[in-house]
Formats: sequence, C-alpha cells, structure tokens
Amino acid sequence: MNQSYRKRAPLDPQSLARELEKRQSLWKNFDLEDELSSTNDFAKDLIKKEINEGHFVLTNFQSKGRGRQDRTWIAPKNSSLFISIILKSSTKDNLGWIPLMAGVALQKTLQTEMLVELKIKWPNDLVIVKNDEYFKCAGILMEKVNDYVIAGIGINFDQTKDELPIKESSSIQQYLNSDLSKEELIALFVSEFAALWHEESNAASWPTPSLVRQYKANCVTLGKEISALMPSGESIQGLAKDISVSGELVLDTLQGEVKLNSGQVHLKH
Repeated sequence: MNQSYRKRAPLDPQSLARELEKRQSLWKNFDLEDELSSTNDFAKDLIKKEINEGHFVLTNFQSKGRGRQDRTWIAPKNSSLFISIILKSSTKDNLGWIPLMAGVALQKTLQTEMLVELKIKWPNDLVIVKNDEYFKCAGILMEKVNDYVIAGIGINFDQTKDELPIKESSSIQQYLNSDLSKEELIALFVSEFAALWHEESNAASWPTPSLVRQYKANCVTLGKEISALMPSGESIQGLAKDISVSGELVLDTLQGEVKLNSGQVHLKH
C-alpha cells in the first residue's frame, strides 16, 4: 500500500486544466475557490447566471459542507475533494438515477486506480471493501434547482484515521496503486462522468440497460438484509432485491414490497 501521504497542497487550477485537456473532457469549465460554505451553494449562485451545463465548482475547504439529510461534513483543508457539477436534464423522469449515475462514474474511475475493492452503497456512498467490512470513502448529494440539477461529490482523499468523521470511513490515498495527484483524479472522474452523462442524455430513454447493469453489478447493497432509517425517523427492515427504473431501492419486507427513495441504509452482516 502507498503509505506516503503527499503534502497537503491546494488544488492547482493550471494543472487541472491541463489534465482535463489531456483527457479531452467534454466538461472543461470550472470555478476553483480556496474556501466556500459549500460547493453546492456556490453552484446555486452560478445557476442564477444561466451557466452552461457541465460547469463545475471546486474548493479546498468547505465551512458548511453537508451530506444527505443535512448532516454536516467538515474535513481539514486540502484533505478532501469537493466537486459540484451543474447539470440540466432534458427529462423530469428518473432524476433519481443522476446520483446513481455519478456513483457509477466515480466507482469506475477510482477502482482502476486502487489496490482494494470499491463498491457503491445505495444510494450515494462509495465504500472500500476490506475483510467483509465497508468503509465510506466518498458520497454524492443531488439538489434540484429550477431546471438544473447539482451533483455534489465529496471524496476523502488523504485524511488520517483521527480526522475521519465516523469509524466506518476511510480515505483513498493509502490504497492508490500510483502517485495519483488530486488534479489527475478530478480530471479522470469529470471526464468519465461527462461521457456517461452524454451517452445517457442522448439515449431514447434512460436509465439505459447498460447503466442499470453497471450499477447493479457494483452495488454492495443488493442481496443484503438492510435496515433503513427514514427522514421521518421510521426504521424499515428488509432484503434489498432490486433498483427500480426511478432509482429506488426495492425491499422485500414482512409487510410486502417497499420502495425507498431516501434513507440512511445499514447493511446487516
């Protein structure tokens, strides 16, 4: 394993621009701010200016970062990657597949660069798999703003164990198979997501069978007994058996089939 952490330097916009150009990314325009309340909030302000699709926002530090269900997420400066990508879906149907699509692109990007297995935990977490245990290393938060969608992605890059928010989390630096820079990783992911987004957006309907197959093949939640804590406080238990065409998690429960479109999911071993 690569145990040598890089010095925590801020993102270099010139280096990132070169990496995006090298990969002929369909999305090349970005704003990089040293510190923001959150990249999603900054992206919302850009939307008011009729920004182009695929424009993305980056920061070295978020003072008011948040995850799903408004949970706070603070990381030491320059230790994580915070990316918010502005999208404009041509359909209001199946918006639930946008964070799942981002998860597919991120899993594919990271897996090729890592020494350990990486899986998607429905709906929006990426987890490192070690000895049948799962450690969160990235999360995705989608917000709809008028006709736009903001896909916010946070990646634990090189936090130490003491700096991670929960015990069941990890950062990716020690598991990389090369000295991949933050700028290279961002360019790889943005290029992968842009290609997938355009492929899906230009299809007759989406999610395409290809996207569904990719997601299901890499979703660690499917086939597991799970408990889900809902925003209302209700807890639901069941077997995760499928992902619906709308991106919902389909459960077999004692009360029958249930479809979840949100919730904090815990996998039972």
